Amino acid sequence: MSLRDRRGLAGRTVRLDKRSYTPAVTARKLAELFAGAGVLLVASAASAAPAPTFHQTAETARAASQAAQAAADAADEAADADISPPPAKDPADPLQKARDGIVVLERAGKPLGIGSVLQNDGRILTALSSLGHGNDLDARFADGSVSRVRVGHSDRGWDLALLIPQNSRWKKGLKASRKSATSAGQLRAFSMVGAKELALSRTIVKGKSTLLGGDSELLRDALDLASRFKPSELGTPVLDDQGDVVAVIARACAPVKNGPCSMVPYGVPVTAVKAFLRAVPESAVPPAPWLGLQGVADDVGPVRGVRVLGVHPQSPAAAAGMKGGSDKSTADVVVAVDGVPVGTPEALAQTVNQHSVGDTVELLLYGGGKFRRVTLGLRSAPDSAAPKAKAAPPAKARVAPKQRAR
Repeated sequence: MSLRDRRGLAGRTVRLDKRSYTPAVTARKLAELFAGAGVLLVASAASAAPAPTFHQTAETARAASQAAQAAADAADEAADADISPPPAKDPADPLQKARDGIVVLERAGKPLGIGSVLQNDGRILTALSSLGHGNDLDARFADGSVSRVRVGHSDRGWDLALLIPQNSRWKKGLKASRKSATSAGQLRAFSMVGAKELALSRTIVKGKSTLLGGDSELLRDALDLASRFKPSELGTPVLDDQGDVVAVIARACAPVKNGPCSMVPYGVPVTAVKAFLRAVPESAVPPAPWLGLQGVADDVGPVRGVRVLGVHPQSPAAAAGMKGGSDKSTADVVVAVDGVPVGTPEALAQTVNQHSVGDTVELLLYGGGKFRRVTLGLRSAPDSAAPKAKAAPPAKARVAPKQRAR
C-alpha cells in the first residue's frame, strides 16, 4: 500500500515513506500514526480551549493511549495471521534421511558420544575415546529403541571403534563419500541439543595437519577443524551434501609450542576409516539368530520339511512348545518360516540367518496329524558349548554350527 505525505493535526506533517507494505506492517504503521495523533490532540486542545482541569487532561490522554493500544493490538493480530507456518521436513532430503542412521551411545542412560550405522551392515562406527572402559554400552537408535553393544574392533591411533549390536540390527545406515572433506563443499555434522536430541550443524574443515594419536602414532592426514565439538559429540560423522560420510570426529593430541600437547577434536578422513574397516576381524559380527533345535529332512504324512529331533531346553523352540524325537507321529516338522518353505536343515538355517537377534519369525509346523503356527523371538545361542538336545541325531542331520542358525 502506497501512502502519501499527509498533513497531521495542529498543522504538523506526519511523513510515511513511499513503500509497499503487507497488511500486517500497514496496521503497525497506522498504530504509530494513531499514537502520534493522540499526543497532538492533547496539545491542540490545550491551545484552543480554556485551560482544562488536571482531571480533564488526564482523561483525554488516557483515551488517546487506549486508542493507540487498540491499534497496536490489531496490528499484532494481523502480523500473527500473516506469519506462514514453517515448512515441513522433506523426507527426500539426504541430510534429513541420514539422521535415521545415527545413534546416541549411552551408559546407564547417560550420553557418551555419537555413532553411525554402516549401510547394509548394522554395525556402528564411532570414536573410541568417548566409550571409556567400553563396558555396559547401549546404542539408542533414531526410533528410540535401545540395543546393548560391544566393542568388536578398535584402533587407538585413529581413535576409532566398531560396535556390534547384541540384540538387534538396524536396517538404515550411512555409506562413505567418494569426495574428500577438503573438496566436498559445505559440510554438516550432528551436535547434541538438550539431553539426547541431535541436530545438524555446519562444520568447517580448515585443511590437513599432523597430530599425535594413541600409542604415539603420527596422524599425517588429520583434518583440522574450525568448528567446536563437545565430548558427547565425538564419533559423529561429517556429511557431504548427499548425506555420505567424508570424515568421523575423533580426538588426538595437537602439539603445543613449549609445552605438552593438547587433546583436541579432529576429523578422521574417509580414507583412514575405510582402512580401519578393512582390518576388522571376521569374528567381529553380530550374534547369529538361534532357534535351538536339531532336525533332519523328512517326509511326514502329507508334508516335507525338517523333522525336529531335539530341542534345547532354554531355546526359543522350547519356549514355543515344539516337540522333537525319533517318533514321527509325535515330533514336529518345520514346514515353512515366514511363509518360505524349508525342506532341509540347510534351507532352514539359511532362512533364519536372514533375520537378526531380536526379530520374530512365524513357523508353520506339522505334528500329530495337524498344522499349526507358532511365533517365536530369535535369540543368540548360549555362551557355553554347543547346546545339548534331548535326542542326539546323526551327524548328517545336524545344522552345522558354522551356519550359526538352528
